[in-house]
Amino acid sequence: MIKGFRFKKNERGYSDFAFRFLRNSLIPATRYVYSPRVTNSHNMPQTGPCFLFGNHSNYFDPFMMNVPMKQEPTAGVMTRDQFHKLLPRIFMDGIGIVPTSKYVPEPGIIRSVMRMIDQRRMIVIFPEGGRRWDGRPKPLIETTLKLFWKMKIPVHPVQLHGSYLGWPRWADHHRKSSVEMRFMDPLLASDFDDYESFAATCRKSITFNEYNPPEGATPLSGKKPAAGIQRFLYRCPDTGVSRSLFSPDGENVFSRTSDMHYRMNLNSRLVDSHGEEFSILDLYDKIRQMPMAFEKPAEQILLQKPGSTVYRVDEEHQLRTLGRGHTELTGEQLRIYINSDRFIFSMDEIKYISIEQNHKLTITTVNHTLQIDLEGYNALQWQHYINRLKAGEKPVSSL
Repeated sequence: MIKGFRFKKNERGYSDFAFRFLRNSLIPATRYVYSPRVTNSHNMPQTGPCFLFGNHSNYFDPFMMNVPMKQEPTAGVMTRDQFHKLLPRIFMDGIGIVPTSKYVPEPGIIRSVMRMIDQRRMIVIFPEGGRRWDGRPKPLIETTLKLFWKMKIPVHPVQLHGSYLGWPRWADHHRKSSVEMRFMDPLLASDFDDYESFAATCRKSITFNEYNPPEGATPLSGKKPAAGIQRFLYRCPDTGVSRSLFSPDGENVFSRTSDMHYRMNLNSRLVDSHGEEFSILDLYDKIRQMPMAFEKPAEQILLQKPGSTVYRVDEEHQLRTLGRGHTELTGEQLRIYINSDRFIFSMDEIKYISIEQNHKLTITTVNHTLQIDLEGYNALQWQHYINRLKAGEKPVSSL
């Protein structure tokens, strides 16, 4: 019975109980950890219908935006992976959040958003499609911008300063911070001559580098700031060897294949033995510019993950476990072996690719949507390599 449980909702499309519960639980926790403060409060909507959109780096971003929304919750869309968990599904559904798949067009989402508009909801959408890995702007999803344009309701850009350093996507632990939420001037489609100028203004409104937040929006305290850095810096920047970086204590960062040694501070800067600071973004860019090298040149294998659990996303968007198997990426194919089952996809067959929860890679083809658990390996590296192969780049035998 509890599996299909849903709160009874009012005519506005949310449960008063779910709203009060989240207001008394998640909101105080969000306020304690991130101390979100509003600037340009005159631009903050109190009710809908309207859209709110912003940069997205932190699990808590939607909750931060709801801290000052005391009269009613925002509605919106959230990655479907969160809805595979029972309690988040019940409460997110209870306040009017609908699930969506990253980057995959879903006509049903448009109908859900139109219903929210009819219910006069404030609708939060993060048009970058997922959390930023490095704090720098990502391309905005064009279909989302066209939705903003066509619905003809106010669109409120919100800049979240300090969110990325407060909990980098790759990091194991959050950092107590002071996040500044800047509510920018609302945008009305009717004020623009054409879609292109409207879309350009939307893009510009959240185009800023979160790695360098303004004064007063940096972490105040935290533990083990380097824990998880191997998810982001997935190759040694000196040797190019995959899965080389590690942090034994969550503060010092070493490489297994070079004499690299840094200490990470709360602002995600790497500090050497002389006290000089280095940007993790510079090392990340250096890694991304390295050629893709085969881990097993004789077998033309770029990456492999033994013992990965593989799921199928069925027609009802539920995860169905297929079993544990072996996943490998060659210069031409993604191969998944599960007992006697074989899934072999060329790069052209892969239509969409996304990362869920930092370690799950979701692959969508015309006939299949599979999710691969890469725990212990680098989902970001797999995504980058597949995209580079799709773009026509050729791997090398060695660096």
